Amino acid sequence: MLGGMAGDVDRERVAKYAVARRGSLGLTQEQVAERAGVTVKTIYNLESGERWPQARTRAAVEEALRWRPGDLARVGEGGEPLGGRDRDAADELPRELAELNAYFADLRTDPGEKRRLALAFLRALYGEPDGR
Repeated sequence: MLGGMAGDVDRERVAKYAVARRGSLGLTQEQVAERAGVTVKTIYNLESGERWPQARTRAAVEEALRWRPGDLARVGEGGEPLGGRDRDAADELPRELAELNAYFADLRTDPGEKRRLALAFLRALYGEPDGR
């Protein structure tokens, strides 16, 4: 049963997933706690498998870890989280592409040093010291 009592979930599995997710986001326990509006002890208890948090706390932690509602319970029942990096990357992509497009539009009209520096940077970034 989704989101059941503590006896229904594999807290050790949830702990491993939560630690891995926090690591992949580059967050400390303190940062997750702050984002979720809970104590560091709450995050420690979750990540050590000590306690199964209440529904409201789970929802806040899922949000802090950029997971979808119910992902902690899904993991605890042997499933995989539905949220995660793919969704976050998809949300971020249009904004990043628009920003890049604006930079390139600016460079197209720049006849001078800014354009030369950008080309040199891109060549260095892609390991093409003298162009293609």
